[in-house]
Amino acid sequence: MEILLGLRPARARIDLDRLAANYAAVAEYAQVPLMPVVKADAYGHGAPAVARRLVREGAALLAVAYPEEGAELRAARIDVPLVVLAGFAPAQVPLLVRDRLTPIVSTAEQLEALLAAAERPPVAHVKVDTGMSRLGFTAEAFLEASQRLADAGVEVAGAMTHLASADESSGTTAYQLDRFDAALDALDRRGLRPRFVHAVNSAGLGAIRPRHTLARPGLLLYGLKTRPLSPDLAVRPVMTVSADISLVKDLPAGTPVSYGGRFTTSRPSRIATVPLGYADGVPRTAAMGERGSLAVRGRRARVAGTVCMDLTMLDVTDDGAVREGDEAVLFGDEPTAWDVADWAGTTAWHVLTSVGPRVPRVYVEGGRIVEVKSRFEP
Repeated sequence: MEILLGLRPARARIDLDRLAANYAAVAEYAQVPLMPVVKADAYGHGAPAVARRLVREGAALLAVAYPEEGAELRAARIDVPLVVLAGFAPAQVPLLVRDRLTPIVSTAEQLEALLAAAERPPVAHVKVDTGMSRLGFTAEAFLEASQRLADAGVEVAGAMTHLASADESSGTTAYQLDRFDAALDALDRRGLRPRFVHAVNSAGLGAIRPRHTLARPGLLLYGLKTRPLSPDLAVRPVMTVSADISLVKDLPAGTPVSYGGRFTTSRPSRIATVPLGYADGVPRTAAMGERGSLAVRGRRARVAGTVCMDLTMLDVTDDGAVREGDEAVLFGDEPTAWDVADWAGTTAWHVLTSVGPRVPRVYVEGGRIVEVKSRFEP
């Protein structure tokens, strides 16, 4: 990675061309329009830059979790419809209206807040709970909420549900989609026919039914497959997180390394210090210190001892060529975010969204840097 003057020697490299290729692969597989999920800062990739490229590639709608995320995209001049997945507080209705955000109504409190507002969003989606037991109306309340919105002049533009186990159980997914179909049938009998019908996420793309008019992919767009079930798509990781080694130190056998001395050299060793820590997304777990590794010069270098807030140590004894300034890769093509998740006992979603805001985001198109987003001015 080329040196970026004034920035710390660590970066999250975002390959926007890979993002575009992943989008094309998912769209071809799904055979319905996509509403890419760019919540949680586009899974840590940086929502404004990711949203701009996805819109260029043809995304007609985008999904965020909360109104503030939609407001950020509006400030970045993203003009496509923005659908707010995770809900809103009653006091946020004016923000929805101001920034032309499309709410998903999934609780009685939200419904009443919209109906009581002097100015309401012109359109909304309504959510039915088919088995997630999180947000969403029961089937009967879903029908009544949709009717009350329509009677109040709010277009019920969308109907949705969320799959609880699409990456684990095709049987559970089929059960949920059957319940969703029944709710849609009830809407249809009332003469309510939403333009946007959506249920499937990345893992559920293979379960799309004929009446679905949208899919909501997330993880696949960022180049990682869901586990253990996933559509068979050739996608590549969009983000590579790495840093340049700050120091390589020779230590005698029996030397403790890092907090608590949980790692002790068993032989004369070379220990490399990398300026990435758990504040930057390196998991701080016992398993990470026992089994985790970063890639240096194309080889895995084991994490040596407890991961610190700002720094991580690696055992590079077996590669005498490692020097200060060499790049150490936390995840990307190799290792992957799933590798890091396995070591830490978590998921790839968690690993991606844990990359801290002080890590500069470096955006690349056509093999060259087109934008650098840093929390700190160089």
